[in-house]
Amino acid sequence: MDAATAFRAVKSHYRSGRDDLSADFFRPCLRAASLYRRAAGYFSTSALLNWTDALSRVAMDGELVVRVIASPELSPTDSAALRELDSPGRVAEYQAIIVDRILEEIVSLLDAPRDRALRARIFTWLVANDRLQIKFAFPDHIDQPGIFHEKIGVFDFPGGERVAFTGSANETSGGHRRNYESIDVYRSWIEGEQDRVAVKAEQFDEAWTNSAQGLHVLSPSPAVLQRIRERAPRNVGAPHPVQTGDVPALDPKWRHQEEALSAFLEARSGILEMATGTGKTRTALKILDALISSRKIDSAIITMDGTDLLDQWAGELDQWNLKGGPRWLVYRHFERHHELGEFALDPSGSLIVISRGQLRKLIDRLPETAKRKMIIVHDEVHGLGMPSLVEALKGRHAAFPFRVGLSATPDRAYDSLGNDFVNSEIGPTIFRFSLEAAISRGVLSEFDYLPLAYDLTASDRDRLQSIYSKKAARQHQGNPMSNEELWTEIAKVYKTAEMKPEVFGEYLQTNPAVLERTIIFVETKEYGERILEMLHKHTHLYRTYYAEDDRDHLVAFARGEIDCLITCHRISQGIDIRSLKTVVLFASARAKLETIQRIGRCLRIDPDHPESRALVVDFVRPASPADPVPNADQERCAWLTAIAKVRRGDSHGT
Repeated sequence: MDAATAFRAVKSHYRSGRDDLSADFFRPCLRAASLYRRAAGYFSTSALLNWTDALSRVAMDGELVVRVIASPELSPTDSAALRELDSPGRVAEYQAIIVDRILEEIVSLLDAPRDRALRARIFTWLVANDRLQIKFAFPDHIDQPGIFHEKIGVFDFPGGERVAFTGSANETSGGHRRNYESIDVYRSWIEGEQDRVAVKAEQFDEAWTNSAQGLHVLSPSPAVLQRIRERAPRNVGAPHPVQTGDVPALDPKWRHQEEALSAFLEARSGILEMATGTGKTRTALKILDALISSRKIDSAIITMDGTDLLDQWAGELDQWNLKGGPRWLVYRHFERHHELGEFALDPSGSLIVISRGQLRKLIDRLPETAKRKMIIVHDEVHGLGMPSLVEALKGRHAAFPFRVGLSATPDRAYDSLGNDFVNSEIGPTIFRFSLEAAISRGVLSEFDYLPLAYDLTASDRDRLQSIYSKKAARQHQGNPMSNEELWTEIAKVYKTAEMKPEVFGEYLQTNPAVLERTIIFVETKEYGERILEMLHKHTHLYRTYYAEDDRDHLVAFARGEIDCLITCHRISQGIDIRSLKTVVLFASARAKLETIQRIGRCLRIDPDHPESRALVVDFVRPASPADPVPNADQERCAWLTAIAKVRRGDSHGT
């Protein structure tokens, strides 16, 4: 049964546990319907956005028009104000203000960072194009009524058939999947159910036209609808171009993306080693486009680590999909999203963005036949070599004919087993586009490198001595420290050296402007506290970004509301922040991977200031004959000094 007629297989009743309301009922009906009328209880701004996010997967692809009657979620202040108003006219005026405020809040989110802004653009596009028509209901059947809580829905199909339902399911992912819900369904082609379908349709239409007794239904004001039409994008993906993707197709400086595409199509599997900011995401989308248009795949898995990066990928895939992509369903399985089961049930014509830790569960649930028409994309592919993943995923990629890994530096430091595993599962590096090549071609900006000298204090040297004592004790116990363990512990002493904040403070005395549009990388939150004390003397426009609780700080930084962000490792990988001028490296690893990712944050060219130069501030300990291991600071300094000399137009493999 094809998508146009699959709705005729719906049952008379659905209940969570036994049924998947989303996959079994809502999805086939939404895919085929021409009109969907829904009375769905109350909605907050966030609930409307989440609901619209799900609706967008089908509403823009066909001719579906949706009419929604909802009860606005009232704040305690609003509830109190409505109770105190002494005339029906004043109540109606205040209700109209509440209705418009909900939509104004969504319009304001058009300027928010990616995830919420994309959903706000989808919502405003649907409203502006009359694909989503929404009204708000206020019960007035008694004094001090509760909320409008009627839950009915009616699907109208092009052939004249109708499906009506009533029950507890909310129009949210929780209502469809995670909550325990049930609905009763009535079908116009089933004898004895036609009257019930007609009654539900009549009940909705009565409320929609504001003729239901005891119910006051308001439309948004013409003014707020006009504001939505003015702010809505002509194309859902048009505003806020994707930094890694919106590049002129014929601009020769971006030809490396086409070269990477050609290398992958020839090899079918392997790693694309591309410097941070050179368009790894865009290149992956080109690969998807090519494989989909040639009908070599009909589904895809995109996987990586970190909620920020997963969110960014999901948003960019939505934009790609809606701006001319295949109109596939985009599933998410990370953090608050739990859509693995839906994708595994029917992956054809869809893709999933999933955290790497959940990948084995997904792969094991997929039919072997589905894997043969699927691509798996690993962003920051070096993360695949973690010991826990080596054990969990060994041999599980072989079933996928197309496998691609993306990374600025795919090699894992001090981990030959992890590197061998990545190469065996994904393949060797098949394309390279280095940092030097990107700068010389004008893809990334030139930068200045400023090494600030520091030395170890007596306390730092005591910490080092304790490490050597530990090494000797472990040797005596027959459990010697590996070189990796030794170097890691020694490196932490250097990364948290006591003199660095003092050196930076002296530099700030004469160069306070360096804190404008700056990210400061530190090793630990505790070490960062010392930096905060110093920053307060020069600016109050700074925040930390250590944990999920600090996410609003990252949002504020991306918007330009604050100038300086202090963080550990959280935004080393893949997060786009425009107009960044400076990176300060209080902590930087011996391996180049982390350093490349961190300085890449400020090497992305600012479209408003394309000729601007970035600044990398580093801390370098002078070489000493007494160093027990090679001085990593000196090695990094020599390497970054050489890269800082690269100029546009130089010959570096371009």
